[in-house]
Amino acid sequence: MPVDRRAVPRWAQALDAMALLSLAGALFVAVAGRVLLLRYGSIVLPAPPAWLGLSALLLVVRHAALRQPGTFASVAAWRARLDARPHLAAAVRAFAYTRPMVFVVAYFAVVTIGLPPQPVGFQVSSDPLTNLPARFDAGWYGNIAQHGYAWDQRLDRQRNIAFFPALPVLMRPVGSVIGARLPTLSRDERMARMLWAGVIVSLGALLWALVYLARLADLLAGARAAQLAPMLLASYPFAVFFNAPYSESLFLLGAVGAFYHFHRGQWWRAAAWGLLAGFSRPNGCLLSVPLAILAVQQVWQSAGASAGVRGGADRLRLLASRLLVAATPGLAMLVFTVYLRQLTGVWFVWTQIHGAWGRAWGTRPLEQGWEWLTTEGLMAVAQGVPYDTLNTLPALLVLALTWPIFRRLGAAYGAFVLLNLVPPILAGGALSLGRITATIFPVFVVLSVLLPRRAVPGAVAAFALLQGLIAVLFFTWREMF
Repeated sequence: MPVDRRAVPRWAQALDAMALLSLAGALFVAVAGRVLLLRYGSIVLPAPPAWLGLSALLLVVRHAALRQPGTFASVAAWRARLDARPHLAAAVRAFAYTRPMVFVVAYFAVVTIGLPPQPVGFQVSSDPLTNLPARFDAGWYGNIAQHGYAWDQRLDRQRNIAFFPALPVLMRPVGSVIGARLPTLSRDERMARMLWAGVIVSLGALLWALVYLARLADLLAGARAAQLAPMLLASYPFAVFFNAPYSESLFLLGAVGAFYHFHRGQWWRAAAWGLLAGFSRPNGCLLSVPLAILAVQQVWQSAGASAGVRGGADRLRLLASRLLVAATPGLAMLVFTVYLRQLTGVWFVWTQIHGAWGRAWGTRPLEQGWEWLTTEGLMAVAQGVPYDTLNTLPALLVLALTWPIFRRLGAAYGAFVLLNLVPPILAGGALSLGRITATIFPVFVVLSVLLPRRAVPGAVAAFALLQGLIAVLFFTWREMF
């Protein structure tokens, strides 16, 4: 039965909200400590008993003034208010059900299973929780956010110029707010706070992206897809990387936002999200291709449907304006390329430096994988190269869904899938394929259409179980990057 929000006065809802926030304050202090370092100083927060006492006092006052309806009625009213915005509701639920548990699994994996015996890449704190974001590529983003790009005339060594600027640019102001640039802190303490700033950016971008995904899925496939696609993406095994200071969330947000506003004819917004995608990561520029396909499709369809498009000149003007918007991801890449050219003197240096990570164009990874399978068998390969196997399985899933994506969503979305999957395979084989597939959002829209309703809970549960495994591997510094 729907809750009548008028049955719970606003003042009572406000007191209930304050009581719950006080409980959250107690939890925060218990986990993070009482001293909160901010940009212009520090704040000493009350101890957990004080927060709990305040919460109890607020609830006593609230129920003394209004015994019925109780606090649970306020919660039901908030839920009804959220349900009135179905796209936001789908995103919030997918986010809330999955993101906190990744951190829970990660923390207990570190303190129980532990790190491998060989030295890990880097560490910023001896406290497992504080050190949680310090994994693999996160150090590069934190270094850029703290110190900017650096060049030592070497193309054969890993350097931060391989990483695009969107994430570190956003990490810097967020990090400044939480004290990441305070000179009184040690270098490691500043880096730890900067990395947590990256986590905040990634999680915020993911939530926003899930809202856009729900809207876009509704536009493409209906209300059921809008409800299911965010949960399928958030529970996806390699969605673990959305909890890290990595660029996946920002690229996902830019790509989904650009597609959504392109469909709606909101060109300035589409261009802004296209720029974000282009500045997020090396393959972001490839978003221009599917957007250009979508532009051609729109102009072709408008020629027969709109009386305002009477001739070839009108169609060319429409196409040119849309192609300009579609070009924004590529333009962002070119802007970054020019900046690095001024810094290093080398054109497209970011493409050349990727060789230091073992990436090289060719079909050798495919040939080697096929040779292993045909000579040794699947189980022997899985045992011999388990991390490559885990990264290959999601790529096979995406490839299997490519034709349904072309057929149900159109050529633009099929092209998006292929452009985000095939080049990484040819450049590095199984390397990082799992986290790459986590951003290929048309997969989750199509899955939300293809899966029978009764199969959805099982699919989400299976995804979530595997996400727990990937979280354990990634946060304990195994070769899952």
